[in-house]
Amino acid sequence: MTPMMHERVRNLFVGAGLTAGFTVQQLMYDDPGRLTEAVMVFRPNGGTNIRTELGSEYYVLVDVIAAKDKRGNALSAVQRIVDYVQANPMADECVGYIENMGAIPPPVLTEEGRLVFRLQFSCNFGN
Repeated sequence: MTPMMHERVRNLFVGAGLTAGFTVQQLMYDDPGRLTEAVMVFRPNGGTNIRTELGSEYYVLVDVIAAKDKRGNALSAVQRIVDYVQANPMADECVGYIENMGAIPPPVLTEEGRLVFRLQFSCNFGN
């Protein structure tokens, strides 16, 4: 079975070393129970109509969730991700063309004091 697009993007980011220092999760944030642990969550976020033999756009959300009091590490990771995608839009044939949508959004602060950046990517893929 072909992996879903958010899984392909996860594989791309893991392979590129962009998830180093983060616990990688899929679909939903699952609190690791330790405020010292940073988390990166990959999830689908819609896209365009999927048609046979035509390319489609798949949207993927990547939540970069900082460890408490390690906000700078999360911001650095976000910038590395955006820079990597900008410099390597065709790095993986399973993802197709990937681009960042909306640049770097304003962070949100959780009740526990974690900073969360929600990045969105568009992947244009067709076979």
